[in-house]
Amino acid sequence: MSTTRTRPTRRLLPSVLAATCAVATALTAACTTTAGPAGPPVPATAAAELPPGGVPGVPVPTIEWRDAGDGYQEATAAVPYDYADPGGRSLGLHLVRLPATDPAHRIGSLFVNFGGPGSDAAETIRAMGRQLLPPEVLARYDLVGADPRGTGQSSPVRCFDDPAELWTLSYTTAQDFPTTPAEEAEAVAQARRLADACRTRNGDLLDHVGTLPAARDLDVLRAALGDDRINLIGLSYGTFLGQVVANVFPDRVGALVLDSVLDPAWADGEEGSTAWLRAHSAEGSADTLQQFLEQCGQAGPQRCAFAADGDPRRAFDVLADRLRTSPLTVPLPGRPPEQFGYAELLEVTFGLTTLYLPGNWPALAQFLQAVATGDTDVVGELLAVLGPSAVPGFEGLLTANVAITCADTDNPADPHRYGQLGRRYDRTVAPYAGSRWAYLGLPCAVWQGHSTERHTGPWTATTAEPVLLVATRHDPATPYGNAVRVHDLLPNSTLLTVDGVGHPALLSSSCALQLTSRYLLTGATPAAGTVCPQDQGPFDPPA
Repeated sequence: MSTTRTRPTRRLLPSVLAATCAVATALTAACTTTAGPAGPPVPATAAAELPPGGVPGVPVPTIEWRDAGDGYQEATAAVPYDYADPGGRSLGLHLVRLPATDPAHRIGSLFVNFGGPGSDAAETIRAMGRQLLPPEVLARYDLVGADPRGTGQSSPVRCFDDPAELWTLSYTTAQDFPTTPAEEAEAVAQARRLADACRTRNGDLLDHVGTLPAARDLDVLRAALGDDRINLIGLSYGTFLGQVVANVFPDRVGALVLDSVLDPAWADGEEGSTAWLRAHSAEGSADTLQQFLEQCGQAGPQRCAFAADGDPRRAFDVLADRLRTSPLTVPLPGRPPEQFGYAELLEVTFGLTTLYLPGNWPALAQFLQAVATGDTDVVGELLAVLGPSAVPGFEGLLTANVAITCADTDNPADPHRYGQLGRRYDRTVAPYAGSRWAYLGLPCAVWQGHSTERHTGPWTATTAEPVLLVATRHDPATPYGNAVRVHDLLPNSTLLTVDGVGHPALLSSSCALQLTSRYLLTGATPAAGTVCPQDQGPFDPPA
């Protein structure tokens, strides 16, 4: 292996940080299986006649908008804390709106859910609302970010007074996963500490932050905003929310864009399986890693630093194997040096700011080359912009993610099952990625919150308007096969393919964004089988 050290230029770091911030902010009836909301069940065919939220007696809030600066408005809307008791306690949802610039031709409100689960929506809309969609779409829709319950400023799940306490639980914060029995025992202990702290601080809020209540919230907000239909762009986990909306309120579906599709098997499935493995996230990460290594080799060392020895796949295997027994000690600005081994390598490689973002692949390559050559100064420098701590608001995202995932999905109660499944996936269908995705669900083994109601199928409703699914060929979190399956499940849906890599899809293809915009404005879906290119390959020279 070459010992040449390739240092990132100072110009690279701001661009990586900008991309990181963009994804962090652009990354939250009778047909349901529920604990039984108040009132008799209503057949899905009568959804158009359902009361707001699908439950009789739900009060529709009056929304009083306040100026939020730069043309934005904000408000708080009260929805039922528990839809089984619609006249009881309320929960305030934080909203930010960018009003349509052509109100005379306004179509309606367009909600955006940025996934996670756990991502806020209100502040993301405020930060980048005008950059999300073309002006012609923003002319016709009020763009609305509503923080889902338990996130952002909508009764957020917070487990510690000091966020620094959360970072001490490295096995529950996507910094590390266990690779030995002793580490697994510590991971289980950390999961219990997190679960205890979260229940103590949040109480029964943990039982009321699921996806079905969030879907009901959107329908209540729809009514409060004076719209007949729910218009929604859902990214990543937001596509699961969109599927719940489509199947609980099919006659109320307006424009529904699902970008980077989560398999509904995430919610429940084979006994003893975990949510994120059922969602095929491990296979997606393994596939996208191979794409990264293949394209790196094709680009060569001038454009991909990790191609220095001519064979990135072999180099990655050698590096991963070495770090199992010989971790690096990495200096970090303002923090004590940390060990960087096998698990840390994979957490960074598969993280929100690396494989998810094709624009950051050159930085990931420089990072891997620095690790391979032992250049710990560069490793520490790049960890500051590529590691979990680089994601703005990550503490809030993480605790809300755990709360919603564990409340809404079926997972094993045996903490040791996660490692067993992960190692099996590592050996078979998802090299390097199996354990990482399996252990992400470990807190659910001991979690002390369970949704009072959730939708677990069916997933085959015919919606009033067509649903547009968008997916990249190689997605590290929600692989392309998920979109194919959901397309098969939803009779009135169209699948738009982006021939490229990364997560989500619309960020990287102006062709896909143009066709999506046409759909939002006219309802016209692309022709069956339409494939859009990405605007730029990960290792292409700047245009």
